[in-house]
Amino acid sequence: MFPKNLFSKSLGNEETENGIVLFKIICSVLLTVTAMSIISFWQQPQHIERFAKYVVLFWIGSIAFILALRKSNVRTVAALYIAFIVLLILGSSYTSGGIKAHAIRLLPIVILFSGLTIGRKAMCMFAIIACLGGLLLVCADYYEILPMTEAIGQTPLSYWMYSVAGIFLLYYIEHLSVGRFNKTVVHLKHELSLRKQSEEKYRVIFESFQDVFYQTDMSGNILLITPSIKQCAGYDPIALVGQNVALFYADADQCNNFTNLLLQKKAVYNYELDMLTTEGKLLNILASSHILFSTDGSPMAIEGTLHDITKRKKQENLLKEQNEKLMTIARLQSHIVRKPIANILGIINLIDLENPNDLSNLELIPQLEIASKELDTIIKEITLNTTEITHMVNTNVSKNDIIQNL
Repeated sequence: MFPKNLFSKSLGNEETENGIVLFKIICSVLLTVTAMSIISFWQQPQHIERFAKYVVLFWIGSIAFILALRKSNVRTVAALYIAFIVLLILGSSYTSGGIKAHAIRLLPIVILFSGLTIGRKAMCMFAIIACLGGLLLVCADYYEILPMTEAIGQTPLSYWMYSVAGIFLLYYIEHLSVGRFNKTVVHLKHELSLRKQSEEKYRVIFESFQDVFYQTDMSGNILLITPSIKQCAGYDPIALVGQNVALFYADADQCNNFTNLLLQKKAVYNYELDMLTTEGKLLNILASSHILFSTDGSPMAIEGTLHDITKRKKQENLLKEQNEKLMTIARLQSHIVRKPIANILGIINLIDLENPNDLSNLELIPQLEIASKELDTIIKEITLNTTEITHMVNTNVSKNDIIQNL
């Protein structure tokens, strides 16, 4: 937990991980240098001032870089730290034997540290710098400008100490690399699991979509379509991929009109179309589509939904027929029925009830019969229309009950 507390909470996970690796590298190198210096104090007391100076400088620099991790960019701190170690090794080598100095053997390991914290490009850059620095030491030895041409400490213990330091640091690099690799694998597995879960949710939503969702290229060739097209119109969704949407249209002009409107407005909503099923039946469809654009603004695909409104249209037509029949009944009742009723009432007023044998009564009775038959005919027509409306309502209710029960 201590290394994580060094970093700002605003840093991303990857940068925090790099910071933790850098912190561990600084601590491991500091521990190694300190241990080597203690052994050198005991082995070569005549150079104790030189070793002490480098140890103090290394401690001050390491603590400064650890504190810098709290406020600065991790990659920047890592680059400065690697540069600090490289310069320190090259500088100490210049005064302790040049290219023959023991510290030079640790230079390749330091370059490997840069690959863990900054990346391969930075590692390549530091490798070139280290190679050029080593070449400068070779040139300094060639022109005899080195203060010392042989390495300090020629005892077997000195060679063993630097060899052990190199082995320890190489092992630690391998340990950090495997640790980062394992974390990367775990992270990738987690992302893969989340992706599978997301794909599964998408598949369930895609397959359970009631309306038809489709996607085509700009030529109208189907790229993607939901399985609901099978239930809606009987088409196999897999076989439709690559087919042109023109096969759905009963009217080619309707297809062209919808396409032109879509190209003009870029998006069209609730546009009524007639679609053919595999059995050749017509479906009333409400289409909503829009154009998909690429990053450069050019149209690349069309996607949208198809909503079956065939049942709704039938109900609308049924209501329209019912309204027409109701209007007919209202017209019969308000206008046509009044005529025979008025005739009957007028004839009744003309009949002389006190003198049934009056000859005028004989002339009025046939007219009364005609008016009564005319009224009867109108009443039958009203009754027929009423019966038809009742049948429509009952039939529609029965169909709705069946649909709900299904």
